[in-house]
Amino acid sequence: MTSNAARRLQDIPKKPPAARGTTRPVAGLTAASGGRFVIERRPVAGLSDLAEAWDDLARRALERNIFTERAFALTAALHIASEQHTGAVLVWRDSGREPRDLLGLFLADGRRIDVPGVSRMWHMPFCGLDTPLIDADDAPAVAGAFLDHMAERAALAGGILFPLLPAEGAVARTLTAAAQARGLPVRPFDRHERAVLNGGHDPETFQAAGLPSKKLKELRRQLRRLGDLGEVHIETASEPQAVRDATEMFLALEASGWKAERGTALLQSNGTATFVRTMTRLLASEGRCRVVMLRAGATPVAAGLLLDAGSHSWFWKIAYDEQFARFSPGVQLTLALTRSQLERPTVERTDSCAIADYPMIDHLWPERMAVADLFIGLRPEGHGLPAAVARLEHLRRRLRGAAKHVYYRLKGY
Repeated sequence: MTSNAARRLQDIPKKPPAARGTTRPVAGLTAASGGRFVIERRPVAGLSDLAEAWDDLARRALERNIFTERAFALTAALHIASEQHTGAVLVWRDSGREPRDLLGLFLADGRRIDVPGVSRMWHMPFCGLDTPLIDADDAPAVAGAFLDHMAERAALAGGILFPLLPAEGAVARTLTAAAQARGLPVRPFDRHERAVLNGGHDPETFQAAGLPSKKLKELRRQLRRLGDLGEVHIETASEPQAVRDATEMFLALEASGWKAERGTALLQSNGTATFVRTMTRLLASEGRCRVVMLRAGATPVAAGLLLDAGSHSWFWKIAYDEQFARFSPGVQLTLALTRSQLERPTVERTDSCAIADYPMIDHLWPERMAVADLFIGLRPEGHGLPAAVARLEHLRRRLRGAAKHVYYRLKGY
């Protein structure tokens, strides 16, 4: 069933893409950068009226990021209890007339204060990246206006933490340059690399080059054995009704295995399940969601969710039926998905959304993208406060890593 909030989100009227802003005068706007911009702070769950401006900014953003676009982030804020306190810092062009142009959208964590003095930008476990949306034409000025606003607003804040940014991407470079121009310290945390699939490869030669011949031979043998249970074929759902049906199959597959045993399957939370259903339907209505499914006869064996924004795709989730584990269903699905992505001429990069050193995808996709959390101090280099909170953040991460290690050992993972 679709909730009333989901219906309101789906019923938002769309205007032509050329429109750049729709906001009316709102109380609480503050001037920034000598009056060139105005900054507005609002709860994300209350941004349904900015659908046109949000979508337009996403299309012209310095870096596309499906996870901070409206269909994903607003849906999460409406349906997932832990995300309902997410806030937004909006940077508008102050042209002296209405409507204004939305030039920046920075999502902020509204509740988490685990290190005093650190303002955390938004992250939840379902996000593969947390890159904010910044207008490509005004990126340096917008980044600077945001940093100025944050420094002026919080007298006791030592810094801002931007989680999960492409470490060498345009947004990270722009934020770093804006900070350095103001004499603010910059420090990356937890830099690591994860697998990506860049476009332009021939599918046959890419697969042959990426895996040893012995491994390929074994995978083909497993696929033939799977065929004994029914004709093996790949289905790709991209039309809205097909995506809706395939998403239900994906959710059922995921809830049939170890995630359900740990209590982390998407279907085990009504809010999370509604989020996934609504988000995928919204994106499918724009031709930006695909569900790739591996079947043996009529039986679904594995499924993967792909989300698109511009020339980039995100291999967001994968699930498989564990009774077919001996056939390497996740690998078989990923090989098929790799081929289909390389055959899409408009896709420049597919992000695996995987954790560092994830063996399955790392062996199949040898190309890498560096990802890091970026800390920017809000006081000049040499000031004691940013250095102190950065040290506390470093300590927090070390303690959290040690606690997770002990937890997993006790659980036998």
